[in-house]
Amino acid sequence: MQIFKFGGASVKDATGVKNLAEIVTGFGSQKLVVIVSAMGKTTNKLEKLVKQAHKGEDYSETLSELKQYHHKIARDLLGELPEKYLKFEEQLQTTLVGLNECDDMLAYDKVVPFGELMSTSIIEAYLAKNTVCQWFDARTVIRTDQYFTEANVDWVVTEKQVNTILKPVVEASIVVTQGFIGSDVEGNSTTLGREGSDYTGAILAYCLNADGFTVWKDVPGILNADPRILAEAEQYEQLSYREVTEMTYYGAQVIHPKTLKPIAQKSIPLIVRSFLDRNRTGTTIATDNTTKMIPCFVFKGNQLLVTAQVKDHSFMDEKKLGLILQVLDLLNIKINLMQNSALTFSFCIDNKEFKSKRIKELLNRDFILSFESPLNLATIKNYTPDSFNKLPWNRTVIMEQKTSNNYQVLYR
Repeated sequence: MQIFKFGGASVKDATGVKNLAEIVTGFGSQKLVVIVSAMGKTTNKLEKLVKQAHKGEDYSETLSELKQYHHKIARDLLGELPEKYLKFEEQLQTTLVGLNECDDMLAYDKVVPFGELMSTSIIEAYLAKNTVCQWFDARTVIRTDQYFTEANVDWVVTEKQVNTILKPVVEASIVVTQGFIGSDVEGNSTTLGREGSDYTGAILAYCLNADGFTVWKDVPGILNADPRILAEAEQYEQLSYREVTEMTYYGAQVIHPKTLKPIAQKSIPLIVRSFLDRNRTGTTIATDNTTKMIPCFVFKGNQLLVTAQVKDHSFMDEKKLGLILQVLDLLNIKINLMQNSALTFSFCIDNKEFKSKRIKELLNRDFILSFESPLNLATIKNYTPDSFNKLPWNRTVIMEQKTSNNYQVLYR
């Protein structure tokens, strides 16, 4: 059994969907679960919709653009709009009404999953023209908690439901399902964090004891840098689970950070391959790799630096640090870089407006807070002396840290 995951770039138009179909049908009679993200930049468009609807603004133009985009792809492929797609389009329109009465994070998870639902409804209809396949709602098996926008998986319930509900379907046909989404115990849609479709693949691979998991991307494999930033980026042929886990921790956009743990637990190989050139073998992630590692460069934009200062001129001791970390844990916020002094604790996080607002609400009573953005964060993993020359020189350094293997700099 194989798990395939296709991201939004691979299905951004009708040509991309046809290419997906060729890849899938090329694997013949193998049992396949095909996980697909929202098409193109649909998630960004849905996020815009959420903001407009939540603020009570007019979102009709944004919704119209979203519908027209999907209508063109569907008609180019099928000549008509699939019935299942139309059902989700109607549900989306209904959900947007009265969204301003919801909590902002709940509002996000009510709307954004429609990207995956609409995408897979079109793709399954196209595949069904020449292949025995079945559309499947991932929310019926992936159970999560209520940390909306970055939900945590209930592994016990999820594994039971995958084997009871999904596995019999996989035995009978190719399954087309969604990445990124799940549901809580009350039936509310939840999301697993941006780029969470990789994580969905790992969840299903783990629960189904898959033989392999392949992520199809628009790059030949895993590179040591974003080629849009460093043109001379090099490809890794093989990596260990541990090495990739560390790369994703620092923000490398190769695989969703939570993807590696479940597949590593069962030694399921993960292959990152190009959907543009199927003849290339890509990068294999498996057991420990003894090859000398070349430096890995990770660049993250839109960073927020939060500085918490004690109000009474006492030390920033363990108790105060614990209070700050508890709040960040409550809000499911990952620290990308941190530093403390006698009176302050500064931490760098991804800049998300609704989360910074909650930080203010929960910490303002005990600390004097300051916020600085937008900033950039660069990380060099396994650095060499000449690797520093590849960083932007026209920068103002805000914070930096260096260990024997890794270097990080926050800059403007």
